[in-house]
Amino acid sequence: MRFLYIILLLIGCSVSAQNFEDNWTGLFSYNQISAVTRGNGLVFAAAQNSVFSYERPTGQTTKISSIQGLSGENISTLYYVEDYNLLFIGYENGLIDVYNPTDKSVFTFIDILEKQTITPPEKQINHFFEYQNKLLVSTDFGVSEINLDNIEFGDTFIIGTGGQKLKVNQSTVFNGTIYAATESQGLRFAPVDSDELVDFATWQSIGNSSYLGVVTYVNSLFAVTSNGLLQEFQSGNLSGIQQFQQPVRDIQATEDFLTVTKQSSVSVFNPSGDAIGDINNIDDANFTCSLVIGDQVYIGDRKQGLLNTNLFGTSPVQLLSPNGPLRNDVFALDNIGGNLWSVYGQYDLFLNPYSLNERGISHYQGEKWINIPYEEIQARNIVDVSINPMLPNQAYFSSFFDGVVEVLDNEVMNVLDKSNSNLTSTEVAADPNDIRIGASAFDREGNLWLTQAFTDEALLRLTPGSANFEKINITDIVPQAGTQNNGFVDVVINNGTIYFGTYEDGVVGYDDRQNSFGKVKGDEGAGNLPDDYVRSVVLDNSGQLWIGTVQGLRVLFGPSQMFDDPNVSANEIIILDDDGVAQELLSNINISDIEVDGNNNKWIGTGAGVFYLSENGQETLERFTTENSPLPTDVISDIAIDDESGTVYIGTTKGLLAYRGSVTGAQENLENVRAFPNPVRPNYTGPVTIDGLMEDANVKITDVTGNLVYEEFSQGGSIQWDTTAFGKHKVASGVYFVLVTSDDAAETKVAKIMVIR
Repeated sequence: MRFLYIILLLIGCSVSAQNFEDNWTGLFSYNQISAVTRGNGLVFAAAQNSVFSYERPTGQTTKISSIQGLSGENISTLYYVEDYNLLFIGYENGLIDVYNPTDKSVFTFIDILEKQTITPPEKQINHFFEYQNKLLVSTDFGVSEINLDNIEFGDTFIIGTGGQKLKVNQSTVFNGTIYAATESQGLRFAPVDSDELVDFATWQSIGNSSYLGVVTYVNSLFAVTSNGLLQEFQSGNLSGIQQFQQPVRDIQATEDFLTVTKQSSVSVFNPSGDAIGDINNIDDANFTCSLVIGDQVYIGDRKQGLLNTNLFGTSPVQLLSPNGPLRNDVFALDNIGGNLWSVYGQYDLFLNPYSLNERGISHYQGEKWINIPYEEIQARNIVDVSINPMLPNQAYFSSFFDGVVEVLDNEVMNVLDKSNSNLTSTEVAADPNDIRIGASAFDREGNLWLTQAFTDEALLRLTPGSANFEKINITDIVPQAGTQNNGFVDVVINNGTIYFGTYEDGVVGYDDRQNSFGKVKGDEGAGNLPDDYVRSVVLDNSGQLWIGTVQGLRVLFGPSQMFDDPNVSANEIIILDDDGVAQELLSNINISDIEVDGNNNKWIGTGAGVFYLSENGQETLERFTTENSPLPTDVISDIAIDDESGTVYIGTTKGLLAYRGSVTGAQENLENVRAFPNPVRPNYTGPVTIDGLMEDANVKITDVTGNLVYEEFSQGGSIQWDTTAFGKHKVASGVYFVLVTSDDAAETKVAKIMVIR
């Protein structure tokens, strides 16, 4: 076994990746398999933008994702080089990751991605083939080489007639000749030991068909055309063996078997070219790839994950993918007390839901995912979810086409639509059953408030135990609510007042007690919004309304003003940049979500990553992007915070991640006050978190002689101490007492912190 750790460190064209396992957890889906390979007793499978290994025969799975340092892009192919103990991962954008299972290191080749002479659509990595310490890399522009002895790129072959770039789906070496299955010029071939492979004139063609793949199997060459004809190379010619009636997705060869994967079946051939097995007994199949090891067949499916059965399809089908959510393209999240729901609906920036999707919903509970497929909910385009805070095992889901879904104990109880409730369809949509329910939220009395697009009665209230909705006409404040695409994409409620963001009317408020409306709309001179398309609204612990629009951020310090003053204006947050120049915070940034943690700090999701801001927004505590975190994309769809654990769930269009935060929500008593880390050791430079606090609790920290070194009032369930004496200097080594008193002085708690300098 040859290990290349030292050599890899010297490579100039690769980038060493960071491991994020200390603070992050990947909650990726492993249901959509795109590639499969094997090596050293393991089966490796690619699931969109992550990989997992399956160990035979123990059944243990190991996840490999952006948390371990993978790029997070869409994976197109895999190959394991057994002699070097390296897994090569090819991506649609031209990146190549090299993963070492022994030390979990990841190195990324950026050569193809950064090649200026190749356009982005031509960079996809399609296949790896190992030959004499080289790896042939089939791409959408031609064939490249990687030298396995020093893990460096070698030559690149542009093999099309006249030197044109040519899509190569797969390549192999047979009897001293390289064969490349091309998209439009048949099988291109050339002598493997030729010194002129970089000259396109060296390459010749067999036929002009479009070829999906070509493999060397025992002592023969097999190829499959894009229209499903399996051929064998005999006496200089390709002879047809079998014409498949289904689209062919993949062809692979091992020492013992040749497998051809079609959309709903896998055909297995022996060295004589005889079909010896056909797996076609798996329901709802949408296969992408397959691999035979011994008498076991491992099949990748686009929806069901990695499947396993025996060679003849007679053993029960097993699902080998790790437990995870249904999908990676998160649209909305909600979390209460360790219950996290994720939904996968869609509409574009103009709130157009077409084409309608059928994607199901996912529930994360106790480290385990419970998935409810579309077949059970029978509602399309689920765009929002609200957990009932009085009954956390109950959640309601908004369908931007089919009404409202109620789920209790992971069972679908009701789908409320025109047939069984007083919901009505939109008057302007083409489909008479079109009911576009959008944002939702529960109030303190257990009422569920929802919004509906394309209707005058756009604000709905569902009382506990009812199947009929109270409908509130909003045309006094939004005159065109029923005749234009004025959807409502976020709702927040406080003491009988409902605030919701609109597509083109800014922020609307409804006072349920007074049955009155207010609104903040317009740019400078009016509501001072950067844009009237408001995507997120949230009330912080001080009662301020934070407003996220498609063009930036605003804060309304007294949101109730909108009911009395039609000219009330929101405020931008002005900060000083590194040069001391005043500028607007998050100016021209598309803000998708704003959440408030137990310290009244703000988590803001944008199209440019995640911003973690101080209470007033003046300080950026953290900023997470693909450059400095395991985020697979900078496009953030939603954020949810678990106030009990401090975990921050970040949903993106390419997967869900959990960040281990330290800020928790306010508690009902002081029984669980704690400080961590404790002790504070010399090499620790961060703050000490004190959590388990009640709202507005007084926290004093003193030394052993009673000298006060810190005092703060909590706004949530935790505070952070920087281990200084009122911000002036670091405290000395010793024991420090934490004295906590509730707001009404009815409860007290004492904790200790050991500081070691």
